[in-house]
Amino acid sequence: AEWPLRPGMKESGNTPPGMNPSKGSMLARDVQRVSEMMDLPYNPLEHFAKTVFIRGSLTTLKTLAACQIMYPDHLEEMTRQSWLGLYSRDIDITDKGNIIQFATAANIPDVDQLLAFSLGNEARQQLITNTNEAVESKCFGAPWFTVTNPKTGRREKFFGSDRIEMLGWVLGKEYVGHHPPQ
Repeated sequence: AEWPLRPGMKESGNTPPGMNPSKGSMLARDVQRVSEMMDLPYNPLEHFAKTVFIRGSLTTLKTLAACQIMYPDHLEEMTRQSWLGLYSRDIDITDKGNIIQFATAANIPDVDQLLAFSLGNEARQQLITNTNEAVESKCFGAPWFTVTNPKTGRREKFFGSDRIEMLGWVLGKEYVGHHPPQ
């Protein structure tokens, strides 16, 4: 679930990497390594505190919640485009023009309708539901995955990108790495 980190951090007693010197010292290098490993362009935020703590991402999160409702098949790409906007191009992901670019790149069928819907109560409520589900599942950071085990029917939780292989095993899917053979 896409969710604002602050409520989950607060509820779990965890602290964001930027507020914890031990985590913070590793964060920049880890993000750079992951970027290189995954072949994703990464550009460190020029004004991290302003971007994360002042500007935030609420407008974008509401748009993603609207996409989750209206165009669920496009949610992954819409999320990817938002991530690339922030961490690859260091642009304001809450700016309407940039959100339009993300939606266009994600092939959203009706961008104007998505934007209008994102301003309404249903999208807001979806974001609240996503956040509450994350908190109730004891989510304490990102990435966080909750999946249904097809063998047991139980909901299982995973934290961290280093758990993706295990997540695949639980789902009965082979994980062949971040660059699978063609």
